[in-house]
Amino acid sequence: MFSEIAAAIFGVSVISGGTAAWAQQGGGAGAGNGAAAGAAGNGAGAAGNGAAGAAPGANAGTAGAGGAGVSGAPGSNTAAAGQGAANGPAATNSPNAGTAPANAGGNPNGAGVSGNGGVTSGTMGNTSQGNLGGSRISTLKGTDWDLNRTIAAAYESSSDLQIAQRNTEIDQKRANQKADEGHPNIEGRASATRFDQKTKVSIGGTPPVEVLGSHTETLELGISQRLDLTGQIKAATDQATLQKLADEFQVKRIRNDRSLRAETVYYNLLRAQHQMQVAQASLTTALEQQRIAQQLNGQQVGQKVDVLRANTQVANAQTELRRTQNNASIARTSFNDLVGQPLATEVVLSDLPGVSVGQATPSATATTTEPETPLFASPTAEVTAIDVNKDLQTAYTQRPDVLAQQVNVRVAEKGIKLAHAGLEPDFRLNAAGDYYPTTSFQSPRQRTAAITASITIPFYDGGVTRDKVSEAKLETENAKTTLDSLKSDVSLDVSQAYLNLTTAAAQIDNANSALQQAIKTRDLALLRYRGEVALYLEVTDAQAALQAAENNQINAVYDYQVAQAEYRHALGVLSGGQSQ
Repeated sequence: MFSEIAAAIFGVSVISGGTAAWAQQGGGAGAGNGAAAGAAGNGAGAAGNGAAGAAPGANAGTAGAGGAGVSGAPGSNTAAAGQGAANGPAATNSPNAGTAPANAGGNPNGAGVSGNGGVTSGTMGNTSQGNLGGSRISTLKGTDWDLNRTIAAAYESSSDLQIAQRNTEIDQKRANQKADEGHPNIEGRASATRFDQKTKVSIGGTPPVEVLGSHTETLELGISQRLDLTGQIKAATDQATLQKLADEFQVKRIRNDRSLRAETVYYNLLRAQHQMQVAQASLTTALEQQRIAQQLNGQQVGQKVDVLRANTQVANAQTELRRTQNNASIARTSFNDLVGQPLATEVVLSDLPGVSVGQATPSATATTTEPETPLFASPTAEVTAIDVNKDLQTAYTQRPDVLAQQVNVRVAEKGIKLAHAGLEPDFRLNAAGDYYPTTSFQSPRQRTAAITASITIPFYDGGVTRDKVSEAKLETENAKTTLDSLKSDVSLDVSQAYLNLTTAAAQIDNANSALQQAIKTRDLALLRYRGEVALYLEVTDAQAALQAAENNQINAVYDYQVAQAEYRHALGVLSGGQSQ
């Protein structure tokens, strides 16, 4: 039983790393060494010190709160720091313009600043991606966080975990106390007695004899030993030790729960930041479409209603950007609260490869826009290979709550033995030595020693012990029933977590496919509109569908990561690199 209870709990690794790097809104985004640049929100945009080639139609600058960005135009060939226009439509450059402001900050108070390295602005508009060996959500502030570091910080900041760990120390002290009851007790006593007058005794007319001195001193050293012939001390010690083991499993349960929360908060922050970037890219696209509508209307080949629809699309995109910025801020504060740092601290998270963020911003001339990095690989085969029945048995032997309850059953069984103590004999052995500095008639010896063995046998205690035994037996039955119920709950948890995992894995395939089709549909609609063979409504519908497809792909990837964490949690297994 002990070997089963103390079964090791193993961790599994999670997929991490990647090849894409994206810029993040909020607080300003810097650019260096070819990393992504351009941000919208409260901070300043950034551009490289050197000349950075901008592809025709590069959409530079996106709107922050209340402001539209400044977009480039065909023919722009350099990138420069710029500032978004506040509460107004986009400013545009005429065809073949010599320069085009790039990476404009959306806040009217945020002027562009130069970064340390050149920023490549390509057909993707306000974002660019580089093969950096791992995607990063970039900000000017904060420290790098990966999943393992996040989980470790979540452990350190958990008050529940700290309390549970102290409880195990308390249990150890209690176990020591019970064991100490079987150790010898040594005590010393000293007394001094002074009488008012000397005592004299006369027998048969003989001269009086002094039988008691004017004072008496006594020094005594005693040793007592309780003999555990009935096993009560051992039972109490075992019970306290088992309680410590149960609380150690509770520590592991809290760590398991904390690990799940850390992973959920971690991926939700990435999700919120990416969704904000999708909204930012959609605003950039809306501004470009607005520019085209205004241009065609100015050439008297486009309709005024298309300009109005474009203005509405820009306003809606600005509203969506503000909403996603708020969600990202909330997710960031949740993350900072989890890891125990100031809520306003900016963070840099290691991301997964293959999450599409702003990859669908169209160019002015390209007929199609393909993602620059492969989309997140389908995990369907990996999930299909899972043996649920085998994992269920693993959960029974590794779930900390199940192990803790198994120990609680043993604790309750020990309680039955302890409940019998009221009617069991008590054996004790005592040894004492006395020293009398002043001898007298009554204490003629200066040193004495004695050994005493005693036994106490209770015959009847009014039924108290009987009731205690009955109570302990009922508590044991309750503990066993709780264990059976818990195993049933574990089976349900594992089954539901597996179904959620398979569903999340299947959604990735669907989301990737839908995203690729939505990119092609939007590009075709825009091309048809530029060629004056399609209504502007076709463009807006295609853009809305693309934005939804990008968000669905982001949700699918992070839903799968959370589903993985929940499945591991159901099995009682921590994430890779962490130990119970």
